[in-house]
Amino acid sequence: MDWKIDYLEKDAIVSAKITGVMTWDEHMKFAQELFPHAIKLVAHKILIDFREMTPKFSILQIDDLPKLLKEIGVGPEFRIAAVHDPSSPYSHEFTFFRNVATITQLKVKQFPDADEALVWLRNEP
Repeated sequence: MDWKIDYLEKDAIVSAKITGVMTWDEHMKFAQELFPHAIKLVAHKILIDFREMTPKFSILQIDDLPKLLKEIGVGPEFRIAAVHDPSSPYSHEFTFFRNVATITQLKVKQFPDADEALVWLRNEP
């Protein structure tokens, strides 16, 4: 499992791509690197490409993720665009996270490709 984090300075978007099998502990390490980096840059627009990642965590862990994100400083000012393959056998997990995040006032939207996600992020206030 690996990830790469970039900063698209022109658009003030922090972009990340994850590859391989990701455990819950790895996911938390990723979040603890990505979001504080975005906060430091004052970049509240996040693009995460999950298309080459296989999640290995439970629904209960996903249910806790918005709470854990809030604990590291992620609030309603963030816009998170999640790119994933809708035909993936894990697609329901991304949808579940989006629903839980929305309930907790985090703005998360799912996209099948990065170009659509970037358009949304660029047009979000």
